[in-house]
Amino acid sequence: MGQKTHPKGFRLVTTQKHLSKWYGNKFLYSNLIEEDYFIRLKVDEFFSEMLSISKIEINRINQETETKEYVNITINALFPRAKEMYRKVPKYFTDNLENSNSKTLANLNNSKGNLKLFTTLLFKQNIRNIIRFLQIKTNKNYYVTIKFIKNPFEDATLIAKYIADQLEKRTPFRRAVKQTIKKVQRTNMKGIKVQVSGRLNGIEIARSEWKRDGRVPLHTLKAKIDYTHQRAETIYGVIGIKVWLFIGE
Repeated sequence: MGQKTHPKGFRLVTTQKHLSKWYGNKFLYSNLIEEDYFIRLKVDEFFSEMLSISKIEINRINQETETKEYVNITINALFPRAKEMYRKVPKYFTDNLENSNSKTLANLNNSKGNLKLFTTLLFKQNIRNIIRFLQIKTNKNYYVTIKFIKNPFEDATLIAKYIADQLEKRTPFRRAVKQTIKKVQRTNMKGIKVQVSGRLNGIEIARSEWKRDGRVPLHTLKAKIDYTHQRAETIYGVIGIKVWLFIGE
């Protein structure tokens, strides 16, 4: 069998960058890795209902000094549709009524006519909540920014999440993959490869199928390849989804 390597790890020196940027000595290194995992887990929990997150970048400053460490968190996510946000807001604030003050709720009620303002207020409230939570847990200073991705079909993680969502709604896997590839063709991407594995369409014997469009040169180091894998939890079991996206050279 062919020996596979992770497309992102293979290109770290050339076209890929690390998602965590900091230096830790041998005494702190393992603790910082564990803390990074905890931060990503909690950010995903806090924003999962509102945002489709692509990646979370962490940058640490002032690690060796006596002052408090400063952690900068950048969330790359799909730009949300205002109407979808408007539907999710009432449920969110009834679930988190203790964390939201009366002034914020009043502002949200007054801004129902302006969906853009409505969404902005909700994000600000959620960012305050996650910063407060992380400061209590780790005793460090945090700054959270959100970078929005306008087109979900220019990011491998968002493409895989879209396919997973379609499969969970019982869409046939071939139709879901074909529709996704057609939407990617309308962008500036040079090529895409999608692989789905598991009990496809509920068949008892699990198998893997893949489809490719355009070029996906995995052996070329200077080629910018975006890669991800996601899980779709269907009634028949878990289906694994892998996406390779060739951005360009």
